[in-house]
Amino acid sequence: MKTFPMREFVSQGDAKLQYEIVVTHEQDGSWTATIDELGVRATAAGDIESRAKAQAQALRMIADQIETDHSAPDHINFGVRIGSRLPLIAIF
Repeated sequence: MKTFPMREFVSQGDAKLQYEIVVTHEQDGSWTATIDELGVRATAAGDIESRAKAQAQALRMIADQIETDHSAPDHINFGVRIGSRLPLIAIF
């Protein structure tokens, strides 16, 4: 089984996992959500759908790791950053 990095932040005895989801709008109109630390990439027609797919894939990976290691975090947090591969154009 492939293991993956889990960033743990311990505050007041709580084990927390925190990952950043980067969402980008592709030139073909699709949206891609990536979680680089886990090697997760999901593409969909909308930004919310791509984020949901990436989170679901990440949670499956985390669940497999928890079952293997018999250790569970108290909190899992996904932060979202919107990126853009399309040039931003201001229309006046």
